[in-house]
Amino acid sequence: FCICNIFQIAMFILFILLPLGFLFEIFAILPTEVGILMLFGLNAFANVYKVISVGPNGNCSDLPAVQKHGYRFCYNCQLNEPPRSHHCPVCDRCVFRRDHHSSFVAVCVGHFNQRYYISAICSLWIISLTVWNWSFMWTSLGGFSPLQLWELIVPHLALIFRIISFSQFLCVMTFIFSFTVFVFLCYLITAQLFCLYRGQTRMEYLMDVHAYNLGFMENVRQAMGRRWFIALLMPFISSPLDSDGLSYPTRESKPLNDMKTM
Repeated sequence: FCICNIFQIAMFILFILLPLGFLFEIFAILPTEVGILMLFGLNAFANVYKVISVGPNGNCSDLPAVQKHGYRFCYNCQLNEPPRSHHCPVCDRCVFRRDHHSSFVAVCVGHFNQRYYISAICSLWIISLTVWNWSFMWTSLGGFSPLQLWELIVPHLALIFRIISFSQFLCVMTFIFSFTVFVFLCYLITAQLFCLYRGQTRMEYLMDVHAYNLGFMENVRQAMGRRWFIALLMPFISSPLDSDGLSYPTRESKPLNDMKTM
């Protein structure tokens, strides 16, 4: 029940609130920049679509039934899981190079869809930064004053006591919402950059696994493919990954068969 509620709230924010604020911003405040901002918007939601449609395991829907050296047995799936794979209790399946489960798209972020996830949050970060318009908000309130800061904290009270109009209330709420989303996206991007720098997934960070750190740029290529820079801008372009999801290069330039040997 709680997971369903979180998913519904996330979908409401991602597909209704954020687009409405973004459309208001580009057409009401920055109409001269509609073209480039619309491209960022389309890129963000195209990447969200790819995160969901591709999934963390890509076309590899079945785990190998044969026990291979370095594989671990998953007692939940009753199958063998490759190195860096972990079982997701929400998806109820083993995920290749599992990073985390995203409530916003209701799928895990893993080996085959991480590039789309990173591209999506980068584009959404630009969108939220655009919607977060400090100067426009204060212009709508009649100018900046320290005595008016409380209106940002409890705008509903300012509206009830008719200190601000309904249109001013909407401007303040747009600012608060976009600022909150902006801070959250800053956290998501920082978390991804941190793990890329260390050559880890979030699961591996918690388990203190360091075997896959090949250097920052090579870590980026391992996660986003050989055309990683273009992949940030174009979700439908091919950016082949070096790994098939079943084995991965390590600092010793050989597949790691058992993380527990670290």
